[in-house]
Amino acid sequence: MTHRYGIAVVLAATCLASPAALADAFLPPGDPGLRFDLERLNDAGLIDVPLTSWPLSSADVESAIAAAEATGASAMTSEALARVRADLEASTGGGELQFFGYLAGAVAPRVIRGFEDTPRAEGETRAGVAWTGERWFLNVQATLAANPDDDESVRADGTYAGVYLGNWALSAGWQDRWYGPGQDGSLIQSTNARPPPGIMLQRRRSRAFETPWLSWIGPWSLTTFMALLPDERAVNDAWQFGLRASFRPVRGLEIGLTRTALWCGDDRPCDLGTFADLIVGNDNRGVNVDADDEPGNQLGGFDVRWSLPGGVPAAVYAQWIGEDGRPGAGLIGSWLRQGGVEAWGRLGTVSHRSFLEVSDTTCREGGLGFSDAVPDCAYEHSVYRTGYRYENRAIGHAGDSDSLTYSLGSTLVQSGGQTWNVLLRYMEINRVGLDPDTRHTLSPSPVDVTMLEVSHVRDLAVGRLHAGLGYTDASSDSFRVDEGVSAFLSWSSR
Repeated sequence: MTHRYGIAVVLAATCLASPAALADAFLPPGDPGLRFDLERLNDAGLIDVPLTSWPLSSADVESAIAAAEATGASAMTSEALARVRADLEASTGGGELQFFGYLAGAVAPRVIRGFEDTPRAEGETRAGVAWTGERWFLNVQATLAANPDDDESVRADGTYAGVYLGNWALSAGWQDRWYGPGQDGSLIQSTNARPPPGIMLQRRRSRAFETPWLSWIGPWSLTTFMALLPDERAVNDAWQFGLRASFRPVRGLEIGLTRTALWCGDDRPCDLGTFADLIVGNDNRGVNVDADDEPGNQLGGFDVRWSLPGGVPAAVYAQWIGEDGRPGAGLIGSWLRQGGVEAWGRLGTVSHRSFLEVSDTTCREGGLGFSDAVPDCAYEHSVYRTGYRYENRAIGHAGDSDSLTYSLGSTLVQSGGQTWNVLLRYMEINRVGLDPDTRHTLSPSPVDVTMLEVSHVRDLAVGRLHAGLGYTDASSDSFRVDEGVSAFLSWSSR
C-alpha cells in the first residue's frame, strides 16, 4: 500500500457518507486547555474516562459529560464542566456539515514539540469540513505550508474518514496520536513528528465489562493502528504498527499498556507469518529468530497516572518503555523512563495545573532500567537504520535518543476561559554514544539547551486566537534548531 492508496481509502470512505448528525468523531491531541478541563473533571470524580490515549473518542467524552453532575463542586470544577459542554455543543454543528479555516504565521517554528499544537511551518493556511452521521464520519483538511522543513507544502494532516462498527470506530487518514500521561513528552508516541497515513480501530465508549470476571478493570479503551511511513528511509515504505490499551480499575488510577513496531518495507518480509512473529515476540535475533528473518523494531511498555486520594490536589505519573529485547534473552531489558508530578488549584479567579516532568531516553539495563546505560539504543535499529523517526522527527520523545529532559510547566485558565501555557525546559541532548551521531534529529554531538515558552489562547467574537513567544539558548553550534526568539500567531474558526 502506497501513500496514494492511503488517500484513496479516505476518499472512498467519504463517498459512502449518509445524512449528517454530529461533527467530530475524535478529539485530537494538541489542546492543553481541553486536557486541563477533562483531567480536572476526572480528578474531581465527575467523570471516569481514560485520558492517556489520544485521540479521544468524542462519543466517550460526550456520554460522560452528559451524565456529570456539578452539584457541590468547586468553582474550578464547575467552570471546567461548563467549558467542555460548550465546546462539545459548538462541535455538533446542529446536525450540519461544519466548515472551518485556519491561518498561522511563525518565526522559527517550534521543532521540539510537547503536547501543545503549534505551527510547524513559517506560514500555514488550512481549510476543511467535518461531519459525522449515525454510521459514517469524516474530517477533511487541506493545509498549504510556507517554507516547510520537509519540503511538503501541501499536507493532509488531520484528515480522516471512517465507519462505526457497534462500539468501535474504524478510520483511515492522517491522525495525530499521543500515548501516555506525560504533559511535555511521550516516550513512545507523541505529536513531535507529523502524522503518517494509516488505518485505526478504536473503541468508541470506554464502558466497563459487565461480567464480574472482568468488571474490575473499570472503564477501558483500546486502539490499534497501522501506518505507512512514505518518507525517504534506509528501508523505504516501512510500516508502523501500534496497540494501546488503557483502563481505570479504581477512581483516580489509570494504567496504560503500549506496543509499537516498525516492520515490512522494501526487501523486508511482510507476510502474515512475519506479523504473527512480531505480535508474539519472536523478533530477537540470535534468541528466537535468525537475523535475516527479524520481523521488526519493537518498543513496548507501560505507564501509570495516580491522582492522590483524600482530596489532595496532586497526581504522580510514570512511563517505562522498553527497546526490543535484552541481548541473549527474550525479555525487555533496555528501558526509557519518564516520571512526573502534577498539582492543581485556584488563585483568585485563575485555575492552574502545574507539573514537573523528567524524561530519560538513554536505554538502561536491569529489570526496570536502574542499571548500566546503553548508548545508541533508543529509537535505533540495525535493520531499520533510519530509526523510530518520520520526516526527520522522533516519533517518540522530541529529545530523540540519549537525551535527558527536565520540564517545568503550568496551564492557567481564567474564569472567562482564556488560557495561558508556560513552560521551562532544560535538555541534555545526545549526551552519550557516538560523536558525531548523524542519525540524531536534533544534534550530532552533545549539547545543553534551555527553552522558555509562553502561549495564550482566547476565544474571539469569531474564532479562536492562539499566540506564542519563546526563547532558546544552546551550548553548541551543533544544535539543529534556531536559537534566540521564536514566535507564532494563529487563528482558527473553531
